[in-house]
Amino acid sequence: MVPVNPLLKEEEIEHILSDSQARALLAHRETKIARVGQPVLDLNLELRLDLSLYKFDSLQSADQESSEQDFDSTAALIVYTSGTTGKPKGAVLSYANVAFTIESYPHRFYLKQDDMLLGVLPLCHLYGLLVVLAGALKAGCGIVLMKQFDAAEAILLLRSEAVSVLPAVPTMHQFILMELDKEGKDSRLENLRLCTTGGAAMPRDLLVALKERLRVPVLEGYALTETTVIATLNPEGDARLGSVGTAFPGIEIAIEKDGIRSSRSFAKGESEVGEILLKGACIMKGYFNNAAATAEVIKDGWFYTGDLGYLDADGYLYIVGRSKELIVRGGMNIYPREIEEVLLRLPAIAECAVVGVPDRYMGERVKAFIVLKSGACLTEDEIKSFCKSHVADYKMPRAIEFLDKLPRNSTGKVLKRLLC
Repeated sequence: MVPVNPLLKEEEIEHILSDSQARALLAHRETKIARVGQPVLDLNLELRLDLSLYKFDSLQSADQESSEQDFDSTAALIVYTSGTTGKPKGAVLSYANVAFTIESYPHRFYLKQDDMLLGVLPLCHLYGLLVVLAGALKAGCGIVLMKQFDAAEAILLLRSEAVSVLPAVPTMHQFILMELDKEGKDSRLENLRLCTTGGAAMPRDLLVALKERLRVPVLEGYALTETTVIATLNPEGDARLGSVGTAFPGIEIAIEKDGIRSSRSFAKGESEVGEILLKGACIMKGYFNNAAATAEVIKDGWFYTGDLGYLDADGYLYIVGRSKELIVRGGMNIYPREIEEVLLRLPAIAECAVVGVPDRYMGERVKAFIVLKSGACLTEDEIKSFCKSHVADYKMPRAIEFLDKLPRNSTGKVLKRLLC
């Protein structure tokens, strides 16, 4: 299965359909993709599956161990995640990867059958699909799904449905906190016992404010699509401010700097800052039909995240930055190169550079620096109008600045750090 974000534009969805070699598309009837043509089946209100298509009997055969191994290594999901080359790459996740994630989270959340989760996260994202939805099903607890996030409606549901666990991204937590502030400083969510946050870095001040206001633990974790959205999580009762927690059982963390890999802290109490490496049953099989890209990030069984961080003496991981150019807006990943390629389709643009700049509510927003060709004329509104037709709304450049030239080093590489 290939989950697709419905917020993507037609050409973005077409790339995923083509690259994944999908043979069928299950979509809402309002989805319009010209090259796909008319739907061949209208499912209306229910989907009937022929269970004979699934060979469960093979798992009960005499060669059960071999069959289970084959099943575990079979691709379950191809999840598209943007890359620095611009076009999204399909991370192939096996049934074993998926099972590891679904089995692990309920234990760390201490989910019980009388718990109720609020599903505010998109199910096209692994956090919403595997951690929230599948995790609730695995634990046998209840879940309330929202069609789309709205802070006021979320608070109504948190109260009316007696929600006890709220998994969300920092931006959602921020808006819920703002909505509660409108009710007064004594406003509470009486049934809530736990908040979790992921998908983007949680600002320290927001985490502290959320804990003080809700009076419940707020557990921050760290993961990537390529690690089946599992890696670390702050343990309840022993969370450390500023850290994304310790590794889940079965996952190893290492820090590599200058070619030297270390999976322990140094005598001073913390390791040196370096690239974060992960290893374990969560690591993807690779990028679909892209051996070169796979070889760049998986070496000797270790997944090279491209993120920078360090470990303290007790194995808690701290993220200090990203070596990649990823922009995270409201928990949604945006890679600058993808936006730059769209901008360069405009004939008047000679060159451009896209960066993420701080945003109080969304974490980051997209800013584009534009250099026009000599004698060309192009307005900010014209650029935004063009982008609106080619990229999802959350990827839209919110700010545009025109420059005479981009700052570059001696080799011609754009120095984006001078633009932030």
